Amino acid sequence: MRFSYYLNPQTIEPEDDRQIINEMLNHTGYAIKNGFTDIWITDHNFTGYSAFSDAIIMAGAVTQRFPGTHIGFALNVVPLMHPIRFVTQMNLLDQLTNGNLTVGVGAGNSPSEFAGYGIDVDNRHEIMDEFMSICEKAWVHKKGELKYNGKYFNGRIQGRIIPQPVQEPYPHLAVGTGTPERLTFTGQKGWSLLMGPREPQYLAVRMHMYKKGLNNSNLNKKHIEKAWKYTGVGRQLYICEEGENWRESLAPNIDHWIRISARGDEGKYSLTQEEYDDRYNRYTNGGWLYAGTADEIFKKLEPLAKLGIRHLMCWFDFGMLSNDQVMGSLQRFIKHVMPRLTDVETDPIYIEKLLEDNSMETKAPDALNTL
Repeated sequence: MRFSYYLNPQTIEPEDDRQIINEMLNHTGYAIKNGFTDIWITDHNFTGYSAFSDAIIMAGAVTQRFPGTHIGFALNVVPLMHPIRFVTQMNLLDQLTNGNLTVGVGAGNSPSEFAGYGIDVDNRHEIMDEFMSICEKAWVHKKGELKYNGKYFNGRIQGRIIPQPVQEPYPHLAVGTGTPERLTFTGQKGWSLLMGPREPQYLAVRMHMYKKGLNNSNLNKKHIEKAWKYTGVGRQLYICEEGENWRESLAPNIDHWIRISARGDEGKYSLTQEEYDDRYNRYTNGGWLYAGTADEIFKKLEPLAKLGIRHLMCWFDFGMLSNDQVMGSLQRFIKHVMPRLTDVETDPIYIEKLLEDNSMETKAPDALNTL
């Protein structure tokens, strides 16, 4: 299993932003020096769910601060962007990383973000389909004229998009999805799959459908291996000290997370007690948050490694945790959890058992776009 450092710290007041961003980059540097191979970045606006908002500019900064590190997006909310501008930006990042880039895309789901850009959130999947169709055409266009005429985007390119990417025919793509037909389609395209906070039995089903698409594609072995290499799962991680009651020590951070994620996910700025309790229980009992001692965290993550997942997006900066809390948790993870996880082998019997015990139909998409 490989480990990437996932960038998505929250913020409250304007005067907090600078410190949070700088601390996040310092934590990232420590992780990279101690065995993390990737940096993955997300895209959120307006609600305080992300302290830096613009994932693409942050990626440009990260390429210069941590040269040679693989950069990934989880995810770019592409219905809020323009496809030609996006292709240009991704090509430049591909050059800056020397082809060490994975472009994660998603439809988004935050009413607040779509309202801020004046776009109807109900049209997001239709916009994304048109967006990606134009991107694929633009990436293979080398000279002459390219026209694109659709419901949401119209234009004409005379010439070529500059610069060209390092990867051919375009930077490696990844998608966050949970519906059966899109899982299979993603595999057939050779794109990587990004998965959110679901239990191992649901992940096993999704991976089965995704691999079905990969195996039925006409892709060569190298392409399939690359798609699987950057397929991954994200988790918030807090490794506590022995004797620490994390439900008490993280109480204000959990409260902050629940409230700010409600804004980011659903545009809810207030919660009833019932809604709050439901979010709390889902969050702390197998949802995004894996908190506990190093041994407890290993036992929570071991099933993912047994499933054959080789990429774990580790989210340490969340919920306004202090610098000391993040660094302590990160150091304990590096020392006590990472070495054990790297030794876990894929267990085909475990995978088959999960598939036998569960319907071969996956549920509706979860909050993958909040990765």
